[in-house]
Amino acid sequence: MTLDMDPNQQSIIDTFFEYIRAEDFEQGFHWARKALQSYNSSAFEITNQLEQQAKIDKEQLQSLPPAEVLLLFCACYSYARHEIEESNWYLHAETLVKSSITALETLPNSGLSKALCAFAAIQIDICYIDRGIYTSQDWLMAEAATNIANHLAHVSALTSSFNTTEHQLYAKYLVPEFAAYQHFNDGISIIAELYAIRWGEPTLLTAKMTQLRPKFIQAVNALTADDKYIMSTDLEALWPPLTFFSENRQKASGELIVERGMISISYFANINHLVTRELRQTLKDIVANAPAKHPLYLSDWAAETPQSNMLNDIWAGIAKDFEDIYSWQLPELSLPFRNKTDSGQRLTFDVELIYYPMGIFALNLKAPLDNVTASGVRHAMSLGTPFAMDQDMRWHDQQVGLLEDFAKHRFSELGDILNRFFDHYKEEVDDLIIFNTSENRFVSTMLDRVAERIGDKHQAMTAKSLKSHFAYPAFVLPQRELRSAVDDWCLRSVTHEQHNLNRDCYNHDEFVFTNHHECVLGLLQQPNWVLEQSSEMMEVAAAVNNLFHLTNKLLDKQLRINLEQAVPKLKSKNASAAKLRAQVKKLTDEGECLKQFTIDAHWLLDLINAGSMMTFPDHTRMIQKVFHYMDFEKLHTRTQDTLDKIQHRQQEIINETGKLYEKIRTRNSKRFTRVLSGSMALISIGALKDIFDILNGSKMGFEISGPLQVSIVTFFGMLLVILLINKNEGDK
Repeated sequence: MTLDMDPNQQSIIDTFFEYIRAEDFEQGFHWARKALQSYNSSAFEITNQLEQQAKIDKEQLQSLPPAEVLLLFCACYSYARHEIEESNWYLHAETLVKSSITALETLPNSGLSKALCAFAAIQIDICYIDRGIYTSQDWLMAEAATNIANHLAHVSALTSSFNTTEHQLYAKYLVPEFAAYQHFNDGISIIAELYAIRWGEPTLLTAKMTQLRPKFIQAVNALTADDKYIMSTDLEALWPPLTFFSENRQKASGELIVERGMISISYFANINHLVTRELRQTLKDIVANAPAKHPLYLSDWAAETPQSNMLNDIWAGIAKDFEDIYSWQLPELSLPFRNKTDSGQRLTFDVELIYYPMGIFALNLKAPLDNVTASGVRHAMSLGTPFAMDQDMRWHDQQVGLLEDFAKHRFSELGDILNRFFDHYKEEVDDLIIFNTSENRFVSTMLDRVAERIGDKHQAMTAKSLKSHFAYPAFVLPQRELRSAVDDWCLRSVTHEQHNLNRDCYNHDEFVFTNHHECVLGLLQQPNWVLEQSSEMMEVAAAVNNLFHLTNKLLDKQLRINLEQAVPKLKSKNASAAKLRAQVKKLTDEGECLKQFTIDAHWLLDLINAGSMMTFPDHTRMIQKVFHYMDFEKLHTRTQDTLDKIQHRQQEIINETGKLYEKIRTRNSKRFTRVLSGSMALISIGALKDIFDILNGSKMGFEISGPLQVSIVTFFGMLLVILLINKNEGDK
């Protein structure tokens, strides 16, 4: 039965559009899901899996009645709208929208169901508009606006074939929605047209803005009047950057292009300090002996065999103790990148896993930034943030949406591999590897050559001219989750020059800015070897910083366990000497590992504080400032405080356990004495019988037997029992 003929389906559509009009998409999803549950529908299980499996095939829906299929459409569409508004999972949201359309296409064919398909499909284009905003790709907005116009025209043509009921339902539910999309699309079309000329002649942009502003305001006001709060505010926020471009961009200036640069995105994981020395020795043996097979070859990742790495000559202070650095080359990871007119351009990352001494793994992804706009550089930087937009990435025949998830999966699998290899630690090490890809990350951006594109010509930029350019903030502003418009970096205050770390190592016009999660190095006047030194300096500093950050998490957990750990009482069933010996040994071993880590940490901190970490004084001053801007002082202070608390508590437990162990030994010794005494008593009683036998056989003229013999033995037995009881009382 078609939707226009089925009152049950019409009731579902009525409730669905109530949630759409209220812009309460999350509750709309929960309503549809609960309705499916009340039907005891198999589609309810599908809704439970939408986060992991957003794609739905028609074969899954063939046995469902139309009402349940329609509810599944409502669930998929509402979930997609919620994700579009609340997250950056646009690929996932697009897949959900496509699944909602799949559900509609399995319903009996009708003009109204086709109109609902168009209504849903517009959300895919809304996703592309958001992608254009988030990544500053204005052409995506223009293409999406064209698609929305085509959908609206298609629906308008469909209405000519509607019957009376379909016309009524269409007018009640879809006409207000399509009218709102028309207003929104009018505004987006204007914005896309203006953004396309923002790097052209400023006076032309100003004139065009003046011409189109009234129509833009009309679209915003219409959405506001229709209570389309989300669309009206999203649209309104797109205008301010254009105003700033119009009023502040210098005449005869052009768009900045990074002709040569590099981006490095790193994620970090920490190995439990109990296994660091053993892992380090294992890797050393692998590199030295090159066995045919080994679990740490990471062959499931198609990794190359691990190799030993050497630090640059600027690290004289730590080179000897940091010589055991090992790395694995993994397959490349790539993604389509800013493909205007389907140019096929891709951003391709070299992927490397590095193990540093003291137990830190770094998963490094490096890609060249060649002929990329300033907006494109910010797009690439954003890939290494927890608020990145999902992408269609490929790695080792696997699809990847977010680099954060890619790193999470690699570290989880690495933890499984290490747990299988170090299986003798399974009972003792709960967290063999710890990581937090949202927190323990670092993005390093190197700018080598930058040009200004004016028309078809590229004019090389000096460091000085770059810093005075209108688009300079695009390079040096820290990444933010908030991205309300294309190139909205122009509306934010540039990082102050006082935070520029260039003075100690580089030329006065160059720039180096860093914080806990990212750095940018604008070294336009340096040879390649300086660029390599500088990149490595930031990588090692980030690794050391994250080593202490992750160590603090591990130590916090260990301290909590130690504080909660109680020494068993003397009468406890768990208070056996063997168990206590094992506990003391475990704590002692942990304490030795902690002491070694403390010694290593002190060594590293002393090098940093004393200025002995680097070979040259200018690098020393530089690295000290880098650590300062990474908030390293707070991290290592907390590390030392926690280490002191753990070692103090462990010593308390060892001392208390030692005392209990001595008490148990004494108690066990007394028990042994009592058992021995009892045994001797039994032996003594048994000896009386032998004496009686000897006397009876001596022909001395008397015989002790029968009741008399029993009475004597009983008397001596009772006497010994009394003596043993008195002895036991004295032992307590």
